[in-house]
Amino acid sequence: MTKPSTSPPSGDLVDRYLQAVGFWLPRAQKQDILAEISEDLRSQIEDREAKLRRALTESEVAEILKQRGRPIFVAGQFLPQRSLIGPTLYPIYVFVLKIVALCYVIPWLLVWFGILLFHRTEAAAHLSGEWNSLPTLWMVVFTQFGIITLIFAAIDRAIDRASLKGSCTSDWDPRKLPKIRVEAPKNPRVNSVACLVFAVLGLLWILAIPDNPFLILGPAAVFLKAAPVGHLVYWPIVALAIATIFEHGFILMRPNLTWFPPIFRIATTLLTAWIVGNLLRTRIYVLPTDQKFAEVAAIVNVCILISAGMWAACLVVQLLVYGWQAFREIRRAMEPATPHLA
Repeated sequence: MTKPSTSPPSGDLVDRYLQAVGFWLPRAQKQDILAEISEDLRSQIEDREAKLRRALTESEVAEILKQRGRPIFVAGQFLPQRSLIGPTLYPIYVFVLKIVALCYVIPWLLVWFGILLFHRTEAAAHLSGEWNSLPTLWMVVFTQFGIITLIFAAIDRAIDRASLKGSCTSDWDPRKLPKIRVEAPKNPRVNSVACLVFAVLGLLWILAIPDNPFLILGPAAVFLKAAPVGHLVYWPIVALAIATIFEHGFILMRPNLTWFPPIFRIATTLLTAWIVGNLLRTRIYVLPTDQKFAEVAAIVNVCILISAGMWAACLVVQLLVYGWQAFREIRRAMEPATPHLA
């Protein structure tokens, strides 16, 4: 491969441009597309330098990038062509749809599934109502997505009629692109040691709670005490803490077994789901030592109930994430190793 002859500032500008283009590309084709764009850009820079017999300045490299086009529009040229929304606006259109799905649709579905999975005592009574609310959700989703699609389609047609694409692609400054994001190298052993230390400290804290309730209730331990559900879930919580210590100790000794952490976390997440299910069914977590503090206890119980509901939604996401990670790592482990030629 020919080593690029650009000076460090110019090479950095090309890398920043490629980073900006890559933001709008699908992950599966990103590396191939960026390699193609990079080779083309550096070839243009080398040809220009050969004619001028000197390295290009940052301004001259920026001019080449301006002629190539804005990163989002360049990325759109490599995406599947759509008749309703052209390649110029399609990356932004997909990005907006993802934001709507992430901020509205997914949280609503997680809460709905969490109620059905962990709140079984009243699920039967309200199941019909929950199912009847689904058509309302889908109607709102289709309405939002439809309005967004129509807005982008109208903007795309307006740009075509006004012939603004040329000015949109050339009237910008590549030197204002974001700096290259440099990720610090990960050290799994250092991370495991830190997690192991905190897990041990967490276990010691949990074991001290029965004799020192102020560790979890704070000053309220004077007038509040744990309800029976606290005794029910205490030892499973201790088991979770011990399992966390075992997990990080195992990773510290065998860091190459990348399939182990997600599988083990699926098991601990299921145990956590059992704990959360008991919390959602009980609804009474603390009791007042005196009836004059009954209102305070009721407020604390409501706060814990809301937290448990949010926890249940997070557990659904964790199970999906760990399930996908376990599938990916097991598939990698089962792939035959590529033989090395002597």
